[in-house]
Amino acid sequence: MFLLMRLLLGAIFLTSGLEKAISPSENFLYVIQAYQAFPFVLERAASLVFPWVEITVGAFLVLGFWLPITLKVSMMMSTALLLLVGQAIIRALPIDSCGCFGNLVHLPLQGVFALDMAMLAAAFFALKHILKTKRFSIDQWYEK
Repeated sequence: MFLLMRLLLGAIFLTSGLEKAISPSENFLYVIQAYQAFPFVLERAASLVFPWVEITVGAFLVLGFWLPITLKVSMMMSTALLLLVGQAIIRALPIDSCGCFGNLVHLPLQGVFALDMAMLAAAFFALKHILKTKRFSIDQWYEK
């Protein structure tokens, strides 16, 4: 169960990050701007950096590398996304799709809010049971 949970979390981060990374950065910049939460300089930086952070976190989760740190980073990312999407829902911003997966998957804000809650809970649960989560991981191999 923990291996599947870790792989699923990793796959979500990898898919999301890769879709944004292979698309022009302006596409993700427009998505970020729709949330009306950051100044332009931060929006531009996020559009360039965030996909690569997602790819790194996703790869580390799939491989089981630095799991305690990676799970904490994934929890921080999920929390930040919950706050971002939550404020957009509260403010009733006219956003049809979250933009989380580029053009690959279109989720309404309420759907992505639920997904981020599930990801946060899964990462918390995996961290709480870190010894079981480390099964079949690079971390486990290095600890031997």
